[in-house]
Amino acid sequence: MSNEINFRGHIPALDGVRGIAIVLVLLSHFMLRDYFMNERHYFMTQFGWIGVDLFFVLSGFLITGILLDSRQNEHYWRNFYRRRVLRIFPLYYFVVIITWLTVLFIEKAPDRLQGYDSFGWFFTFTPNIAMGLKNNYLYHSHIFNLNHLWSLAIEEQFYLFWPLIVRYLPMRWLAILCLVLISMGTGLRHFTDHLVGMDLSISSYTFPFCRMDGLAAGSFLAAALRLGWLQNIPYKWWLARILFVSTGILIMGNFINGTKQTLYTLSALFFSALLFLTLNPDARAIARRVCENRFLRHLGKYSYGLYVFHHMFEYFWRNWFGKPLLESNLHPVIGQTLFILAAFGGTYILARISWILIEEPFLRLKKKAKPA
Repeated sequence: MSNEINFRGHIPALDGVRGIAIVLVLLSHFMLRDYFMNERHYFMTQFGWIGVDLFFVLSGFLITGILLDSRQNEHYWRNFYRRRVLRIFPLYYFVVIITWLTVLFIEKAPDRLQGYDSFGWFFTFTPNIAMGLKNNYLYHSHIFNLNHLWSLAIEEQFYLFWPLIVRYLPMRWLAILCLVLISMGTGLRHFTDHLVGMDLSISSYTFPFCRMDGLAAGSFLAAALRLGWLQNIPYKWWLARILFVSTGILIMGNFINGTKQTLYTLSALFFSALLFLTLNPDARAIARRVCENRFLRHLGKYSYGLYVFHHMFEYFWRNWFGKPLLESNLHPVIGQTLFILAAFGGTYILARISWILIEEPFLRLKKKAKPA
């Protein structure tokens, strides 16, 4: 067994990490409020939305790693942006255009698309900015819901400035910058709440500078491994486990006792510890074995389509499956479970169709632009 930490190339366990992230998000959005008599209990079941934070950490790790390993490449800029465009744009613009046309020609409500609710924000990958300025989610189509695309917008904004920083900042200073950004996350969210005049505002949830701690945590891990900072730490795996468990307990306390702005930084550290543990060269390591599970890796492969479609089709899932189940007087646990399975099944079918017709054809072009 090799003692070297593998952090380059395709790492199967990271597909499973992506699978965990999408499972968490789907479970959060597939909870039916009608099945919960207590508002607090319903709130506690919504913990799955922190799967978005796991996506941020994983994205920071992978993107920063790709950029660091290719920053001496003469085609650094072209390769990176070509690959990102081919991966993100086709499906994103497909669903945005479909929803925009639905509002204009099926719902026939062009007057609804004004100001912060204008589709200009979606076409420019800035709906999260509109949400932050409005301090609310956007109002567009009654049929299709695109509010969850705020997280994709943050990642696209990250791609705009981060390659420049990685290209020219020495790796040691890049790692230090990441630590600074992590430490600033909670303070920036409090500052944003102060400007807005309310605690836990939508603004502090969707503005990109308020969510940099997750992206920076993954980026730090990528840089620190390439610098060799983590490899020689005594008991590094036990320290990672302690960080994972301790931040996990604090996160649970947030969901039980009420969310605080520290939650997002805690989740960044929690998922960074998980990500590091999956890189353990020991194939018997629990985190690695869990994340190399075939089902999770399978979901990870289709996670982009699953994420895009699961909330977009919320109207259909609730009307096709939710209403009949609520009217059937089934036990809440059975009804909720059946709804999750039905909504997941519909989302999975759409994601597979998207993979075949939209994503995979463009991914073939992406493979021709491999980083050095």
